Amino acid sequence: MKKKQKKSEPTIVRARIPRGKQQLAVVKEMSGGSRMVALCEDGNVRMIRIPGRLKRRMWVRMNDLIIIEPWSIQSDKKADLKYRYLPAERMWMVRNNKIPEEINIW
Repeated sequence: MKKKQKKSEPTIVRARIPRGKQQLAVVKEMSGGSRMVALCEDGNVRMIRIPGRLKRRMWVRMNDLIIIEPWSIQSDKKADLKYRYLPAERMWMVRNNKIPEEINIW
């Protein structure tokens, strides 16, 4: 019989970074109905919406690091969620100083 091999932690070589208008944010409060409140890297607190194509695929919790894209209208109050970082990706971002000090809670 072969021994079961332990799975090692996934090694992260690259993590996705925000492009264009996108920003990093940290989820502060879950509002229900695929909405949440997040603190963004520009200092604004925005209402974040999970788009329909990502609702069942992306599960977000409090204190998750996410990428958002502000709306063209009400850009300082509302935004759409684009990506959620996995814990290993988040730790890579922390180690490589890719997270602004305003939202770094780790």
